[in-house]
Amino acid sequence: MRHAGEAITFKTIAEKAGVSREYLYQNFKADIEQLRTATHSRRIEMEGEPVPMRTARRSATIEAALCNKITRLEEEATELRKQKTALERRYERALGEAEEWRQRHQRALAELLELRGRLIRNDG
Repeated sequence: MRHAGEAITFKTIAEKAGVSREYLYQNFKADIEQLRTATHSRRIEMEGEPVPMRTARRSATIEAALCNKITRLEEEATELRKQKTALERRYERALGEAEEWRQRHQRALAELLELRGRLIRNDG
């Protein structure tokens, strides 16, 4: 199991051996714990950090998972860029509409002030 990169736990060993975990605890507890410790203590140093050694199979699995994750993240980034572009366009349109309404408001206000001025002059 260690050479295949499989997890060494009481559960996995019991399943593989076709025995109960209780049987393993009663008869092989020290041996299994020693195997687990030996497996966890096999480490190499990468970029100054100790990391557990992995079998080629385990490394290939991790590499495939990371490649899949990179692909998913690239697809997500592409989708987010599209959404960002669409939102920027909506924002620019909204700004244009807001400017149009502001100008209409100013023209209407100017007309009202002019009308008020005429009314005051006519009443006065």
